[in-house]
Amino acid sequence: MSNEVEEPEEGSEPGPVDPFDLVRAFQPLTDYYRTTMAEILRPLAEMVISTNRIGEAIGKQLAEAAGVNAMLRETFEPLHEHFREYWAGVFEGLGSLKERIYPPNLHDATPSVEEFEQLLLEEGIPLMWVPGPKVVRALLDAPDAVGRREIIGRRWKGIVNDCEAVIEDVDLPDLQESRSFAFDCVAALRDGHNNAAQALAANLLDSLMRAHFDEPARKKITFNKKGQAKFDLNDYQLRVALTFAPVWYAHAEYWPKNGDPIPRVFGRHPSAHGVSRTQYSRINAVYGLMLVTSVLKFFDVELER
Repeated sequence: MSNEVEEPEEGSEPGPVDPFDLVRAFQPLTDYYRTTMAEILRPLAEMVISTNRIGEAIGKQLAEAAGVNAMLRETFEPLHEHFREYWAGVFEGLGSLKERIYPPNLHDATPSVEEFEQLLLEEGIPLMWVPGPKVVRALLDAPDAVGRREIIGRRWKGIVNDCEAVIEDVDLPDLQESRSFAFDCVAALRDGHNNAAQALAANLLDSLMRAHFDEPARKKITFNKKGQAKFDLNDYQLRVALTFAPVWYAHAEYWPKNGDPIPRVFGRHPSAHGVSRTQYSRINAVYGLMLVTSVLKFFDVELER
């Protein structure tokens, strides 16, 4: 029996592995070693050995079994090496795929599906491109929504820096005017003009949505009414879903004429129709800037040049 394992031809790619094919392929080898082990160990069951020779007999059988183990190792070593290299390539490919799907800030701390749903849909926290990876990690480690909002409030300066860096990389010609206004949001926050930053961010977000989506698509993404279905991540391509889920959250229904209370969390509608100390705050301005930055970078990446 040969111990050699055929290597794939140079330049070939391993195809999908069917585990049942592997079992069938190894069956002759399994049968051979089952027979061999049975022949080696049969004397222990069949022969009558005097008491003073039992230790010697067992020692002999163990030595022979050890020889079989060595033979097994020698036989399977090339196979083990082949599949080790194969799966290393598979996992390397998955890592590359992850880097193509997720922006750089999510490479080291990628949320689970449940975490994405909680942060994007239940709390309206943007995660695509901003904030930076350290803040993302802190948000994932926080115990609850209150803790995450506190993190954004404490780390607002670093988050503003993260947004500025991403905005700086936006180079699509059609986005340059919006990019300039996004920089104005950054400057306003740094200078302590939180109200101006929030108002500009809310209106810039609305302008971006109207400029780059037709009416039906925009309304579908921003339709957030009480008692209606939530934004469904499965309805969109992954990057679209993860970018615009918090945009959906920011468009929660708010009607002053119906006596709706002004929300404390950032919202496009209360920013326009519920100007107050309840709605306007530095932390809400930071939320608005993160949303604008995420959407702006999405269009920069996805729109044709």
